Amino acid sequence: MALKPDISALGAGNSNSSSDAVSSDSASTTVSDADAANGVDPSNAACADDSSSSATADFHDSPAKAKAIGDSSSLQLDPDSPVQNSASAQQVSSSLPQPLMTPACVAPTDANHEVKGAIAGDASANTLHRKRNANGSGVAAATPQTAAEAPITGSTDGEDDDDDSHRHASDLLPTTLSPTHYDIYLRPDMLTGKVSGSVTIDLLVNRPTDVIVLHTKCIDIESVAICQSNAVVATVGASAVSYNAAMETAAIRLPFVLGDSGEDIYPSEATITISFAAAISNSMYGLYRCRYRDRSGKPAHMLVTQFQAKCARMVFPCWDEPAIKAQFTLTLTVPDNLTALSNMPVARVEPLDTGLKTVYFERSPRMSTYLLAIVAGELAYVEAPSRSGPVDADGQRQEIMCRVYTPAADIEKVRFSLETAVRVLERLVAMFGYAYPLPKLDLVAVPELEAGGMENWGLVLFRTVRLFITPQTSLWIRQKAVYVIAHELSHQWFGNLVTMAWWDDLWLNEGFATWIGIYITDQLYPEWKRWDHFAIEDRQAALSADSLRSSHPIQVTIKGSADIDQVFDSITYYKGCALIRMLSAFLGIDSFMTGVRAYLRAHEYSTATTRDLWCALERASGKDVAQMMHTWTAYVGYPVVTVDDNFAEGTLHLRQTRYLHSGHPTADEDRVVWWVPLGLISSETATESGDCVVHEALTERSGSVSIPGGSAARWFKLNYDNAGLYRVRYSRTALQRLARAIKQGELRTVDVVGILNDMVALVTSGYIHTTALLDMVESFQSVSGYVVWQILGYFIESLYLTWANRSDYLRERIRSMARTLFAPKAVELGWTHRAEDGPLVARLRAISIPRAAWAGDPDIIAHACKLFSDFYEHPDDKPFHHDFTASVFEIAVRSGPPENHDRVRQMYENSQHWHLSEDHRMAALGAMSCTRDQKLMWKTLEYALSDKVLPQDLNIVIGFMVSSNYESKHVLWRWFCKNYQRVVERLGECSALLGHVVGTVIGEFATATMANEIEAWFADKHTAAFDRTLPQSLEFIRVRAAWYHRDKDEVMEWFLSREARDSSA
Repeated sequence: MALKPDISALGAGNSNSSSDAVSSDSASTTVSDADAANGVDPSNAACADDSSSSATADFHDSPAKAKAIGDSSSLQLDPDSPVQNSASAQQVSSSLPQPLMTPACVAPTDANHEVKGAIAGDASANTLHRKRNANGSGVAAATPQTAAEAPITGSTDGEDDDDDSHRHASDLLPTTLSPTHYDIYLRPDMLTGKVSGSVTIDLLVNRPTDVIVLHTKCIDIESVAICQSNAVVATVGASAVSYNAAMETAAIRLPFVLGDSGEDIYPSEATITISFAAAISNSMYGLYRCRYRDRSGKPAHMLVTQFQAKCARMVFPCWDEPAIKAQFTLTLTVPDNLTALSNMPVARVEPLDTGLKTVYFERSPRMSTYLLAIVAGELAYVEAPSRSGPVDADGQRQEIMCRVYTPAADIEKVRFSLETAVRVLERLVAMFGYAYPLPKLDLVAVPELEAGGMENWGLVLFRTVRLFITPQTSLWIRQKAVYVIAHELSHQWFGNLVTMAWWDDLWLNEGFATWIGIYITDQLYPEWKRWDHFAIEDRQAALSADSLRSSHPIQVTIKGSADIDQVFDSITYYKGCALIRMLSAFLGIDSFMTGVRAYLRAHEYSTATTRDLWCALERASGKDVAQMMHTWTAYVGYPVVTVDDNFAEGTLHLRQTRYLHSGHPTADEDRVVWWVPLGLISSETATESGDCVVHEALTERSGSVSIPGGSAARWFKLNYDNAGLYRVRYSRTALQRLARAIKQGELRTVDVVGILNDMVALVTSGYIHTTALLDMVESFQSVSGYVVWQILGYFIESLYLTWANRSDYLRERIRSMARTLFAPKAVELGWTHRAEDGPLVARLRAISIPRAAWAGDPDIIAHACKLFSDFYEHPDDKPFHHDFTASVFEIAVRSGPPENHDRVRQMYENSQHWHLSEDHRMAALGAMSCTRDQKLMWKTLEYALSDKVLPQDLNIVIGFMVSSNYESKHVLWRWFCKNYQRVVERLGECSALLGHVVGTVIGEFATATMANEIEAWFADKHTAAFDRTLPQSLEFIRVRAAWYHRDKDEVMEWFLSREARDSSA
């Protein structure tokens, strides 16, 4: 699944614009046992459509708008992406991160009880797996360990472990029954909003039971028939069903003991048929109505499903856990003018006399419930074959038909996406060495979708902005489209074919899909330098979130159902991706992919855990992957490596400690020792190929290493290619030498990015002085790569965010510094898009112009406002390149006449008149928020809650507003407090979207006073949807406050001295 949509994408680099309920040794289960397990309530609680529970994924996208590095708000806005926050309040009080795996061996510790990694055990044994039954329909579990001293870590060794306690047994269904096949019939009525249906479920009876417990939410079960040996043995009605609304389960009491045949042979078989009534959802979960406009511009609706993470239970009764895989056969009755789609091809269509038709779909392979999907609407498609099927007798791959569906009016907008899907699919087949597993692949453009993309097997859904790519689409959105398509299609293997056993291993799905999405994008379009962008956006989002005390490990303990949605965050997506990249670089891509292929083959159509992946990679590489990686996945945080250099002797002394954004950790917080690949280069060995990189690793708290080239080296750098997930703290001498090397162009752009990113982080956390980075800004200016300029912009914005409300003098001096940096670059690049300009020049231009305008450059502002006025008056004669559209809109509203606010509203509502692509329509919406008029700010926020704006797009309005100027966040906070209940009703109290909005609203403040006010205001609110986001955001606010108080005098002195120097020049 893709993370929330990226607002920065719309701004094209703008400056302002991430148990068993039944005991496993119980031979027979009684009704009272099940009651105790299920908390049976005699009546079904009233169901409000609360939009609860699906995760958001386009952690595919980078953090929205141009957020400051280390800024919690940078984790909030990805309309696909990343970017939820990732910590829990309970973890804040924990002095030691807790591992998730049961140890078989004791990891070595030193006298201070430092965790030094795992000891690999028997690769064939895995305590994380508890088999349900012989056919592999199992529930995987990981057992948490709490140690009084240092945590014990290690790979597992021995027999299967039946302890599911860390997965909260009360949240899991009993294992007495296992479904093997669902035959589902649904008849939705869009006029009444009701769904009538039935489901016949083939079951394995693992132990005798007289109660069937399964998941339901807002479903009324009307009758249940139980069959054995092809004969109905009992029928029960609604009175035999008890519901537990909190657990989202139903318990069906049977008049006999199912499976009690007198013979001790298990599993036996049974079938149940359930008739039920459900509802079409008004949220973006379950089966819901999706709004759009038809070819004539009139409002229309389509039916769409979103089942991840736990919403299949809203549509039919089922075992709604990822490890409980089954086959599915779907039958759907819909109006005969609608195209009906599901995971599998249509088997046959039966016309009815009532203007309806019944569509029968082929049987699916074994898969998890969250991957089942339905779309029904007035759709058109484009198609093309892909050579991605099984190999035929002649050694050629068979063709798989790829289609992209969309409302008919938009059919010409999806041809690029179709071409991309075909190319990506063929690349994936080659990489995995495994044919695409289904007989067809459909992509669907969905106007209303909570995430940027959803990987349903064979029926992949995308927000329209990710598939509608036209010649007018900006370069950045085109790049995002390729990445998101690659991300979602990689899930067809990594996530769908092989699924994480439980949500605590979600990173196996999303971290890998993020890595391969970027990897394939980089292969298809190497000129885009996609890994450079990863270094400044996605990797930084992960490092920023994971530098908090309130962060969580990649293998995160799921404390309950409410936790599931919140782990679709930057830690899962981006830290997961960064670790995959670090490991693949160390093992070598060939060995790494050999292990991945073996992993897919070993666990096809089943589930797996992190340990399973490590075992496959160990066999492929011959390296002890589990020991190297255990601390990275099981523990929170990452290290900063402090370097003491001796250039005269050509040696370095290294020491690793946990990096915290709030400053130096306590002894209790600093007990993990990571495996840290050094990636060491110097002036004597640096090459583009990386052949001369020192690939040693720091595996102890401290150690020494020789500088490549010895005492002859003029400079050195750790973490070549930014492949390692850690910060580096250099000495002042080493930084001065690196500064000279950067000015002379001796370092690659990606390595300059690593130095600059680390310095920004170390400044805000107090490891180095802010003035040390201010002194080096001139050196970084010499680098032409847009990624470096983007980080410089982020740093200035972060300074502004922290100091703007404190001092009028500093506010203007920081803006003046931004003008000095970006205005000359904007003038140099100009407004004209030249044919010889490559994509990186286009990106640099798109960064420089809006940042110079934000800083108040009068010429750029005047030119942008004129371009906007000309475009408004003459929409058929656009006077600027499409890459400038978002910047022109934003500048025109922020710095132009007041009427420009209403003009961009018109463009948003009537985008066809101005020939706007989908991303530019969203840019018009965001630009409305850039006004400096507080009354218009309020009016815009009210507009965002109207029917003119989809709920999924509310955060675009809010994200642009908090970034546009320093006063806006206070207006937004007052509006949010006054309208909180309306926001909740619009998004749903348990919606992941609500968590994103909350994080964005509060994430830009920088004083302890505001942190205390926010904390007090939320004290009596229901915060289940954002109980990770809230403490993270508060921690970031307090970090900024501490940064200001620590460096305020020194920063003031620095600017005063620079002003005096400039005046005398």
